[in-house]
Amino acid sequence: MSGSARARRGQTAIEMLFILGIILTGIVVIVPLYTQESGESLLVAAVRDAASQAAVYIEAGVISDTPGYEDLNDIIQGYTEYRSVGFRLVGVSLVSESSERVTIAVKFTHNFSPEPSRDSGIARKIGEFLKNHLKDVNGFYLKDGHLYYGGRLVEFKIAVGETLEVIS
Repeated sequence: MSGSARARRGQTAIEMLFILGIILTGIVVIVPLYTQESGESLLVAAVRDAASQAAVYIEAGVISDTPGYEDLNDIIQGYTEYRSVGFRLVGVSLVSESSERVTIAVKFTHNFSPEPSRDSGIARKIGEFLKNHLKDVNGFYLKDGHLYYGGRLVEFKIAVGETLEVIS
């Protein structure tokens, strides 16, 4: 084998290592970003599911002795008086996040006349339901009465009608 053939083969090997290095660097940079984004999507999806369950339960106006629904039963008994009411989940969104805290907005509407004290009580009860429901979902846990996801405190900004309550 001539010297120029060895040089070409060596150059090709170096080029392949360079290309492989670029690919591996891309993987190292992209995969953590993807998994972080995926985790945030799972967080919002879990909250949306629990909030949707709460809205449907309150909308029906029928209480159940199923464990975990005590806070929603209190809403039906104290506020809707066992009637089917127009109670809807409008939306769930990620408001802010840091390495220590995640804030999620959850908005509900209803067909009651505006009454801030009632709506505030409903929002607090829904917040407690969300915490108790989500503690059993993979990635969530309760510690000292606060809900955490992936080591970060989960804070809910729950709006019922025009009233906003912050639950953590």
